[in-house]
Amino acid sequence: MGRPEKPVNTSGGIATQFARELRELRARAGNPTYREMARSAMFSSSVLSSAASGNRMPSLQVTLAFVAACGGDDEAWRRHWHAATSGYTEPPFGGRRRRPTLFQRRGTPPHPAQLPQRPRGFTGRTAELAWLRSPCDTPLVISGPAGVGKSDLALHYAHSIAAETDGQLYADLGGLRHGGGAPPGPATADLLDGFLRALGVEDDQLSGTFDHRAGLYRTLLAERRLVVVLDNVQDEQQVRPLLAETTTSTTLLVSRKRLLGLRDVHRLQLSPLPRGDSIAMITAALPHVAVSAGPDCDQLAELCGDLPLALDLALRKIASRPRLTLRRVVEEWRLKGNTVDWLSVGDLSLRDSLDSAYRTLSPPARELLERLAQTPPGGFDGVSAALDELVEEIADAGLLTHADPYLDDHGMPPPVRDFVLGIVEAGGHDLPALAGPVSA
Repeated sequence: MGRPEKPVNTSGGIATQFARELRELRARAGNPTYREMARSAMFSSSVLSSAASGNRMPSLQVTLAFVAACGGDDEAWRRHWHAATSGYTEPPFGGRRRRPTLFQRRGTPPHPAQLPQRPRGFTGRTAELAWLRSPCDTPLVISGPAGVGKSDLALHYAHSIAAETDGQLYADLGGLRHGGGAPPGPATADLLDGFLRALGVEDDQLSGTFDHRAGLYRTLLAERRLVVVLDNVQDEQQVRPLLAETTTSTTLLVSRKRLLGLRDVHRLQLSPLPRGDSIAMITAALPHVAVSAGPDCDQLAELCGDLPLALDLALRKIASRPRLTLRRVVEEWRLKGNTVDWLSVGDLSLRDSLDSAYRTLSPPARELLERLAQTPPGGFDGVSAALDELVEEIADAGLLTHADPYLDDHGMPPPVRDFVLGIVEAGGHDLPALAGPVSA
């Protein structure tokens, strides 16, 4: 039998009455210990005990966890909490009155809006968007080669459903600085605490174990309508604690890798754009391009490998230089073979993206990739089982597609081939692997 509970603080006003009601609920449930309640509530026993102390009003999440552990009516207590906190301010602490939190001032949970700007030039992906909109109660993994438009698709979809949600959360778990530096992404624990604070959880509720905080986050995913975008995921360990089965919230994981270590997720593997979508992207960005320029549009799309990143960089440079024509760009690329070097705008560079992928490869995978780049499409007679794992490594790095990558004529987009051939000409594959995470 546990120690006797301390009397309710009688100077807490509304908090005192609320605490008494919580204790009555617990008594009707047979007075389970706070340690027993903590096993199902996903909060520590000290947090639950504090909720019924009368010192201050507990948060809505703690209240509902307390109620659930005692078999109470969730919706009735939710209404009761909102009514009780509508005029509540905290009692003095240490001679000073603490400023009410966002939860206490508004009486409703905050509505985070963390998504970066929507990609305004987004084009196509009709089938993929329809797949994303189909009902699903598990996280969604969007994967594919470097530059294929994974992040743009995730953000476009997230923005399209944002108005239907109670909030949007976003984190970049990799990130590549221009010039090749790769800063480490946020630790999962720090990311989790940031998400919980954005959702209105107070600091004193973040003092429990990591598992308790992760459980609280998953509870919020199940209770609220949220869309969460985790971009540039490097491995399964980064995100596994943040995943939940829920019919109310959507979690999108964006990665070059398929993240096969994650069970019970839905996967969408992106390929380069269909040629029609590439041309639509070109004509939308360059409205002055006449129909007669169709062959030039087609050649630009081909040289960019129908990769949205390559097309976007090319179109930005062309649009910013009125005298620069599609034909001139295409002719210079074919003549000089400088596609990769030309595709750079400000702090965005296709070379940086491809270089970050190349540096993650093992030496045998780099050697195989260089052989593939020097072999005409379809030039391999068959798939060797001994090479299969290396091919998968290259595809997971984002430099080939997963479907028959080195027998398919479209397995290596022209910009990737040009990039790899440039490495071959420079002397080979002995670059050191990057120590930190890289952009997807």
